[in-house]
Amino acid sequence: MDQNNYEIVWGIDVSKSWLDISIDGKVTRIDQTKNAINLFIKNNNKENKKILAIVESTGGYERLVANCLTSKNLLVHVAHPNKVRSYAKARGRMAKTDKLDATILEGYGKFIDPTSIHERPSQSNQNLSALSSRLEQLKKIHHQECCRLGLTTDKLIKRSHQKILALLKKEIQKIEDEVMRLIQLDSPLKERYKLLQSMKGVGPAVAMTLICDLPELGQCDKKEIAALVGVAPITKESGQKRGRSMVQNGRSNVRKTLYMGALVAAHHNPLLKTMYQRLIEKGKPKKVALVAIMRKMIVILNAMVHSKTAFHA
Repeated sequence: MDQNNYEIVWGIDVSKSWLDISIDGKVTRIDQTKNAINLFIKNNNKENKKILAIVESTGGYERLVANCLTSKNLLVHVAHPNKVRSYAKARGRMAKTDKLDATILEGYGKFIDPTSIHERPSQSNQNLSALSSRLEQLKKIHHQECCRLGLTTDKLIKRSHQKILALLKKEIQKIEDEVMRLIQLDSPLKERYKLLQSMKGVGPAVAMTLICDLPELGQCDKKEIAALVGVAPITKESGQKRGRSMVQNGRSNVRKTLYMGALVAAHHNPLLKTMYQRLIEKGKPKKVALVAIMRKMIVILNAMVHSKTAFHA
């Protein structure tokens, strides 16, 4: 994305009931409602001026303003809170208020590399992401109940756990069915779902997770997509100290699901099986070799989606 693609930056601090919006250092507070947001856009969207709006991720409260801005064809970047706070600290801004946060976000928008700004996911992708989050929550609760069931000997408590587990299983199936229904209704997503599974090691569960939780697949370069998933090794060296490169951060749900796919691919995908065996022969620990397979998989899948080409060993 060219730096000249936008001329004005809006820094938007999101609260549950209101928004603080900084433009050229001047902060305006409006209600967090669709009408108020659309009115603000109408009054401040200057003709022939390209605007970038920076919104900090707040776990869901940012969705309304982001969707309103996108519907008016304004460029929106949802910033990671850790990156914004690091920028604020680098600027020496230790205090934290809603108005100050809005000006920090405006400054952050002028500071970041434009190539890191991507289009907002479609409404279908947003719906799938919300369903995927709920599915992950239900599976986590199901696992906890299974553990508790294995620890109890009381018959009454056992029946209680079994009832909860049966209910959770039904809810998990409902969410999975709805996810598949939405994928089948969306032609591009349906085609992507089929395309991803052309790689041996990527089954329905892995393909579903990649579609729901990694909408950037096919839009980034190989380094960016590996970093998003959290399979890019990060080197830590200082002076004579040589630390071991490790993977960290990224989207844990995607990484966990991709790990299961890598286990299959390392033994049944001809290309990845050869790579895995070569790493083991060099003395690499099995987990290190599997992480390398995960990285290779996501890089290839990214290229497949970008070019709309099925996997060829």
